[in-house]
Amino acid sequence: MSTLEPAVAHQHSPQDRPVVRGVTLFVALVLSALAFRAVQPFMGSARGVVGPLVADAENPAVGAVAIVLAFAVVSAVAALVGRLVNSVVGIFVLGTGVAWLAMRSGSSADFCFGGSSITAAGVELVGWTVLAAAGSHLVYRVGGPLPDFPITHEDDLDSPTGRAARFSWLAALAGIALAWLAAATASKGQALGAATLAGFATGAVGRLLAPRTTPVYLAAAPIAGFALVFLFIGFTARGDLAGGFVDQSLPRLLRMMPVDIAAGALCGTSLGFGFMRSFAAQPGDR
Repeated sequence: MSTLEPAVAHQHSPQDRPVVRGVTLFVALVLSALAFRAVQPFMGSARGVVGPLVADAENPAVGAVAIVLAFAVVSAVAALVGRLVNSVVGIFVLGTGVAWLAMRSGSSADFCFGGSSITAAGVELVGWTVLAAAGSHLVYRVGGPLPDFPITHEDDLDSPTGRAARFSWLAALAGIALAWLAAATASKGQALGAATLAGFATGAVGRLLAPRTTPVYLAAAPIAGFALVFLFIGFTARGDLAGGFVDQSLPRLLRMMPVDIAAGALCGTSLGFGFMRSFAAQPGDR
């Protein structure tokens, strides 16, 4: 039995209270941006920019606490959106808050020339994975499963960590591969775009792999996948980051910073999952 079942009763049809839902979404997006805007002063680095990693902040502990607090606030806002609109939109709202911070944080150039560590980036991605999973759990717990994903009373389908859900997480592999192709330059815009494409592919393919399972933790899957990649590179790579940036031998995936990946995963999976609604088999199709 899914732990999300108690929240089902509140669901409305898509036509219910469109003005209220639209205003709620707009206000939520503004609040999400403001919450992460408040994090910026705590993330300043010695290079004079918002650090690409929490470890690059002048006071990493304070920066980490600020991010966790902002993420908690935005998760609560996103949960309200999940209840009034739907949970996938709630996850998108959560991602837009992180995206605000990502757009103002340092790029891979700051990462490479600021004395950062690939292993530290991998550890930070593990932290973002935990935050994304916790935030997603709250959004779906309050917002409930999606209207077109009724409870089936089959644990393999209903459980957010059941066999079908775990199978859908493999879609993150497609997302990482697409990100590698898309991260052609070291620009911040391209890094965010590549991360969002990774999330989009994860959401789209994940829905095809598990068309009857609510994607509670799907957004955390690509972040976890990138964490493994960064940690592997960190333990095996040799050479100087700055030299690799200059001679373009730096692995493409390192052009995306952890905050870029977290923002892209949360926003992109929501967009990809919603986009595939018309193509994926619906719960009543069998």
